[in-house]
Amino acid sequence: MSVDLDPLYLITDRNAPPSGDLIGALRGALEGGVRFLQFREKDLPPRERLELGREVMSLAGEFGARVIVNGSPELAGELGAAGVHLGKATRPVEAVRAGYRGLIGYSAHSGGEAAEAFAAGADFVALSPVFPPRSKLSSDPILGLDGFRFDVQACGGPVYALGGVEAGNAAACIEAGAHGVALIGAILGAADPARAAGELRRALGV
Repeated sequence: MSVDLDPLYLITDRNAPPSGDLIGALRGALEGGVRFLQFREKDLPPRERLELGREVMSLAGEFGARVIVNGSPELAGELGAAGVHLGKATRPVEAVRAGYRGLIGYSAHSGGEAAEAFAAGADFVALSPVFPPRSKLSSDPILGLDGFRFDVQACGGPVYALGGVEAGNAAACIEAGAHGVALIGAILGAADPARAAGELRRALGV
């Protein structure tokens, strides 16, 4: 199906804000223009994750932002989220798509894996790592812009560049074929998330 996807895709990580205040950092990000975000926090116990998810959904609702939940269509449904984000460690895309009407995103590490996700019913893919990630060590080979550009050509759907993306390289990702950029630290790890989000939107030309 054809979907309208904002080019700035923020992924939550409660360990990223220097203040330790995820909700405060998210408010800043939303004030700065974030309108599409993935609620991750998959390491939390179910009850705590549900409670934090409700806070995130309530906050996002104030700004008309769309929320995708990492890994769990059930939690996405319980929260009233717009969709779910899957990956190798979750249920297969085709299994979820068979009974799910929300958006489905997928985390891929190659063009072939991304193309398979689209063929199975994903609406968009985050392809990584384009640059060395800011938020974690990665065992996956760094794609670089040339590798990303090559892989995107085979994907067959909207792709977000993920891994080490910031305002200074976001436009280059778009030029390389990305629909948008996905990130954590460049916004949530910033001293001023609102300003960081605004800078990224300007870099993306939106």
